[in-house]
Amino acid sequence: MIRKVLIPAAGKGTRLMPVSSVVPKAMFPLVDECNNIRSVLHVICRQAAFAGIESIGIVVSPWQRAMVQEYFKTVQQSNPDGLPGDIEYLVQPRPKGFGDAVMQAAEFVGDEPFMLLLGDHIYIEERNRPSCPAQVVKAFESVGGAAMIGMQPVSTEELSKVGVAAGVEIHKDIYQCSDFVEKPDPVTAQQQLVTRGLPEGAFLAHCGIYVFTPEIFACLQQLSDMIKATDKEIELAEAQNMLLERYPNKYYLCKIAGRSYDIGTPEGYAASQTAFRSKEMTM
Repeated sequence: MIRKVLIPAAGKGTRLMPVSSVVPKAMFPLVDECNNIRSVLHVICRQAAFAGIESIGIVVSPWQRAMVQEYFKTVQQSNPDGLPGDIEYLVQPRPKGFGDAVMQAAEFVGDEPFMLLLGDHIYIEERNRPSCPAQVVKAFESVGGAAMIGMQPVSTEELSKVGVAAGVEIHKDIYQCSDFVEKPDPVTAQQQLVTRGLPEGAFLAHCGIYVFTPEIFACLQQLSDMIKATDKEIELAEAQNMLLERYPNKYYLCKIAGRSYDIGTPEGYAASQTAFRSKEMTM
């Protein structure tokens, strides 16, 4: 059912300056246990391919496009590496938020459900499990709905960095979402976002893997119209809340068997490289 993936990669990477001023953070290198070197974006595309993806849409800024396109042209000519043959480059003219980056893909997506992966996260699955994106795709295909959001447990100390949701388990590791708050404080999390079955003090947080039906674009467009006369950015989290309000019985969560690593900070990039090379996870 899921043939397409969208990967926004136009972020400035300000926390990785000065390197990110000339190399997009999505193009930072990673070295695996066999000493193969690939860009972060290449790794993400391979993980999407493991989930059965046939077509990739990469959102880039105008200055990034030539570099990213040349990289994948070289990959496809020398060693396709299992990547889908169809890679499209969607230009975001200027940064206006994560939601705006997603809106660039409305025509690319069309009228079918699609997967969304962050361009600055990699995923390390547990031993003998499918790739983390494949797990979320399988969960969506098992229950359908308007959304299936990949989640991982986090502690109270991590709440200020992530979107957090609560849910009621309907199948093993699949939950019907009951509430969602972007970067909640500990009090809000304890009052609204406790999911039964998790350890004390643990919460379900976004891990950067999403499956949406095209209804998300209607929510993003409504949000865009609401803030048109302001300087506010279009945030995907706000559109997600709209989608949850519209489809409260069709908005699901999937707890991945693995871990997501954010390469968007120096310490996150270092941890990502260590995990990618050793396949070790800090759960």
